[in-house]
Amino acid sequence: MTRLILLIPHFNNPAGLIKSLASISPNEQCDVLVVDDGSTRAPIEHTVARNAFKAQGELRFLNLPVNRGIEHALNSGLTWISSRGYELIARLDCGDENLPDRLAKQVAFLDSHPDVMLLGGAASFVDQAGAEQFVMRHPSEHAAITRAMRNNSAFIHPAVMFRTTALASTGLYPLDTPAAEDYALFSEFTHQFKVANLPEVLIRYELDPSGISLSKRRQQLKSRLAVQKKYSDGSVAALIGMARTQLLLLLPYSLVFKLKSKLRAKKV
Repeated sequence: MTRLILLIPHFNNPAGLIKSLASISPNEQCDVLVVDDGSTRAPIEHTVARNAFKAQGELRFLNLPVNRGIEHALNSGLTWISSRGYELIARLDCGDENLPDRLAKQVAFLDSHPDVMLLGGAASFVDQAGAEQFVMRHPSEHAAITRAMRNNSAFIHPAVMFRTTALASTGLYPLDTPAAEDYALFSEFTHQFKVANLPEVLIRYELDPSGISLSKRRQQLKSRLAVQKKYSDGSVAALIGMARTQLLLLLPYSLVFKLKSKLRAKKV
C-alpha cells in the first residue's frame, strides 16, 4: 500500500472527475479515493474513470447513499482513510488538475520537514476553456500564514496535503461552518501545529461562474466570521480581520468581484 492517498469528492460531475484523474502524473505514487456524494443525475462511470487514472496506485470509490453536502462527503472519506493506515492525505476537487509531480513535490517537502503537518501551494486559476486568469499565492512560512489566517484561509483547499495523524488532534471538517469547512479545519491545524505553503504552482483551479451565488457567499462569510471569532487573540489584526468580513457581508458580490479583478490586474 502506498503512503499517500488523494481524496476527491464527487457530485454529478463525471467529466470533471475524469479530467482530474487524468491530470495525475503516471509516475506519482498514490492511491485515490473518490467519494460520491449521492449522485443521481450524473453518476460516475467507473470503467472510464479507471482508464483515465494512470498513477502508480489504486483508484477506489466510496458511494454515499444520499447527498448530504461536501463536509459530510469529505469526513466520510477521512474516516475511511484513517482506518486504513495511510500516512498522508492530499486533496483535489473535480475539474481541478494537478500539475506534473505535484504530489511528489509535497511529499518530498514533508519528508524533509517532519514538524510540518499541513502543506499547501499556489494555484493557477483558469476559466472553463483552460485559459489562466490569475495565479494565487499565499505566504510560505508559518508566522506569515498565521497572520494571513486572521483575514481568510491562507490555503487553497484542493492544493493541500496533510498528515493523517494530525486529525486525532484537529478533528475532521467541522459541520457548523458550512461553505468554510476548510478554513475552520486549517485554522485548527495552524493553531496546533506548524504549517507551510510551497510558493510554486501545484494545481490548475477551474473557475465556475455558475457556482457563485449570493446565498452561498453570505453563508461562507458568516461561517468565516464564526471561525475568526473562535480563534481571535484579541489583537488589532484579529479585530481588523473580523471587521473586514462584516463589511463584505454588507457589500454586493458584483462590487467585490470588480474590485478584486482590478487589484489582480494591477499585480499582473
